[in-house]
Amino acid sequence: MTLSQTDLQTITGGFLAALRANALYVAPSATFSATSAAASPLSMADAVALQREFVELRSTIDKVAGYKSAANAAALQTALGLSEPIVGALFAGGERASGARIDRAAYRTLLIETELGFVLGKAIQTRLTSVDELREAVTSCVPMIELADPGFGRTRFNGLDLIAANSASAGFIRGTPQQAAQVEVNDISIRLSHGTTTLHEAQSRDLMGDQWQALLWLVNKVIDTGYQIHPGQLFMTGALGGAHPAAPGEYLAQFGPLGEVSFSVF
Repeated sequence: MTLSQTDLQTITGGFLAALRANALYVAPSATFSATSAAASPLSMADAVALQREFVELRSTIDKVAGYKSAANAAALQTALGLSEPIVGALFAGGERASGARIDRAAYRTLLIETELGFVLGKAIQTRLTSVDELREAVTSCVPMIELADPGFGRTRFNGLDLIAANSASAGFIRGTPQQAAQVEVNDISIRLSHGTTTLHEAQSRDLMGDQWQALLWLVNKVIDTGYQIHPGQLFMTGALGGAHPAAPGEYLAQFGPLGEVSFSVF
């Protein structure tokens, strides 16, 4: 299926209206299956076009702060019908400070993830060919909490729907940055605790075996998707340790030499 401009605007306009109302997204795949049994299924090209249209529409009211990788785990990709991770845009309005109190009612289905973030110091317009080239563009490494929300609630959705709705991008908490050149980004131990319970422990190299390779993949995928990369934008390479449904209480994420990020949920 190749969506018309009218289809793109109708679906993404519905996404934005739902986002503003904190209501559930309608899965595009379900919409087209219901309208015509003979219609071709939603394609990857359709999903990417929908995401770009949605991001462009949302950027009229909020600034793009960077980009993220999602669905990095092979089991999750299989469940969603995907063959690789996906990307989404981060928005400045979703940022919360360390120590923030997070209201679950402000999200449809709030998930908590620990990740590493990287800030780029220059614009990138074409694919990068090496990690060495990438390192020259990175200024800092940051401990991160992603506040993820697919937006569909309990409604059935697939990987293409997730891409279209901007890959569960809802918000993030940024810790204290450190110069990337002074951090061994593949040797960081991460622990996420909820009260006295340890939710997970992970190693930074768990993602693709190498954070630099994960970041290189993400930057190039963002370029391939048609987005522009500007100086100062944040790149989150993907979940380390899995995603956890948000529950009321105090959270503490420890990132070894990168420090801690704390927050609470109510």
